[in-house]
Amino acid sequence: MALQVLVVDSDRGALALMAASLEASGFAPTLADDFEVATAQLRTGSFPFLVTAERLGAHNGLHLVLRAKANRAAIGAVVTTPKADPVLEAEASMFGALCVIAPWDRPTELLAALSRLSGAQTT
Repeated sequence: MALQVLVVDSDRGALALMAASLEASGFAPTLADDFEVATAQLRTGSFPFLVTAERLGAHNGLHLVLRAKANRAAIGAVVTTPKADPVLEAEASMFGALCVIAPWDRPTELLAALSRLSGAQTT
């Protein structure tokens, strides 16, 4: 059975590219293009993984990570960003999330991050 992953990005093009990469690698992505929809999906679903953009309109992807972890502490979380940002990387790490740069252009980095998170969940 494919692992469920909630993917959140207000850029629908990036969202579609990440979804295609995840599906091709055996994941079952559920897509959300805004913070409110993602929050509702987190409340009703039981996702082992969350992949969220750093920027979600008026909201921040780190806020979504905090909400997800409040509901399910073991959720594996990845925050995506278009360019390297050491401050974001440090904040994501403090919240128990990984930070991945432009996974829509380099899907192998996103897949490697999910693999690391998957390994951490089983240990």
